[in-house]
Amino acid sequence: MEGIILGVLCLSGCLTFSTCLLHQCHFVSDAKTWTEAQSYCREKYTDLATIENTEELEKLKNIVSTAGDSSEVWIGLYSQSDWKWSDGFTGTGAEYRNGALTDPLNVEANELCVVQKYDEWHDIECHAQNQFVCYNGSLEDSEFVPVTTVKNWTEAQRYCREHFTDLATVRSYTDRDKIKKLSALLNCAWIGLYRDHQIYWSDGSNYSFSSWYQRRHPLGSMKVQCGVADLENEGKWRLFSCEEPKPFVCYNMRGWCFLE
Repeated sequence: MEGIILGVLCLSGCLTFSTCLLHQCHFVSDAKTWTEAQSYCREKYTDLATIENTEELEKLKNIVSTAGDSSEVWIGLYSQSDWKWSDGFTGTGAEYRNGALTDPLNVEANELCVVQKYDEWHDIECHAQNQFVCYNGSLEDSEFVPVTTVKNWTEAQRYCREHFTDLATVRSYTDRDKIKKLSALLNCAWIGLYRDHQIYWSDGSNYSFSSWYQRRHPLGSMKVQCGVADLENEGKWRLFSCEEPKPFVCYNMRGWCFLE
């Protein structure tokens, strides 16, 4: 089914009528993957919808609701995530994390750093205050060093680099078990694993405004995730597998217009 066109003449930011352009917003009810939706919007209109402030988000909600939909709709938001080690290690054992991370969720798209609690790893917000584990020497002949002072992840990284080699790189169950044995000193400790997380808009707009759903984003090990406005949760943004079929919102030409 073709999209429901919800376009009106938009005079936003114009000094005179003659300087204005016709902008149209389009809700498409046909469920497509994010990439299919992006291709459709670029072929038929300009691109998937970009949201740059609260007013635009509110009006997107009104547009979709007017069309009789109250579900999750693709917008132009997407992210790219790569798990990395603080010391840049990419050799044998760098992928050990895949079996160690416990339910990586990325709540509010902001859980980018990893702690070890006993023998489990959890991704949490990097500004949290925790004890941490450094390593000294080379990876082939390293010693794990517990630090009981609490710091955020960046501060812990700086401390380890100044006093030892770096935050702990964990390449095997043996390494993880060594840190577990430090649990008499450390309850929950930063290690060197973090998520390099970049967020983009499909049309290349700068990512500055955000309105994230403040609960779970079950991302697992996905490197690319795509964004929806969740109409059942006040239009808040959530990240999903880009392969899930969903309805979507396009825009025509640069800018927004709305039914008033």
